[in-house]
Amino acid sequence: MTTLVLTVIGDDRAGLVKALADVVSAHDGNWEQSHLAELAGQFAGIVVVTVPDAAEAALRADLRPLTGLLDVVVHQGSV
Repeated sequence: MTTLVLTVIGDDRAGLVKALADVVSAHDGNWEQSHLAELAGQFAGIVVVTVPDAAEAALRADLRPLTGLLDVVVHQGSV
């Protein structure tokens, strides 16, 4: 399993968490923990996910289309 730390930000609106969770879930990933907040009209968060090693590249690629809804930066986590 690979651990990734996602930093996310976007205009605060309904459905942002679901959109992100759906992409993680589609790659058999697990949402391990998160800190999410609304700050000055923006949705901001840090999310730790684990994903099977073989699915990491596909997950990273499928997070890119969220730009416009959410800007997502993927950081390699450590255990």
